[in-house]
Amino acid sequence: MAIDNEIKDLLNDFGKQLVTDTQKSLKSKQKDQSLNSRLSTSIKPETTFESGGITFKLKMNDYWDAVNSGRSETRNSGDGALRRNLINWIKTRKLKVEISKRKTAKATTLKNKKIKKVYKKQTYETAVENLAFVIARKIHKDGYEGNHFFDEVINDGRTEKLKKDIAELIETDVIVNIQQATK
Repeated sequence: MAIDNEIKDLLNDFGKQLVTDTQKSLKSKQKDQSLNSRLSTSIKPETTFESGGITFKLKMNDYWDAVNSGRSETRNSGDGALRRNLINWIKTRKLKVEISKRKTAKATTLKNKKIKKVYKKQTYETAVENLAFVIARKIHKDGYEGNHFFDEVINDGRTEKLKKDIAELIETDVIVNIQQATK
């Protein structure tokens, strides 16, 4: 059982370093370095004993793959989940939303003061929904390129080093299987 604990300690150290490097990589890809992303805070390592072996899992929010690999354009209509998620994202980031320039220009040409006032008046909720719609339309039309924050970290040779370290501990060849779970 001592070798199991040594392997678990090795995996725990590997996990801590992997989390640190993944968070640094993700932060370096952000435009606003001062923000802490929910994805970054969700990255957690987990080492468990299971029947016949030890399992290491790196857990993070389910949208990590879209951030890492990007997203292609949409081929059919969706269920509106992207727009709902964008509304939450805009509100949590407290992004500044404004009335469009076209709408403001149109309001200045109107003669009737009542219509002009109604035309210019827009609630925060409506402005957020409009911004989310425009962003979602752009993503559905063109997709977006991922930032490869995880690929850069995991493909830097650390898995080969882990395999070598475990092999030295148990003095046999080990196959490290990296599985990517996506929804």
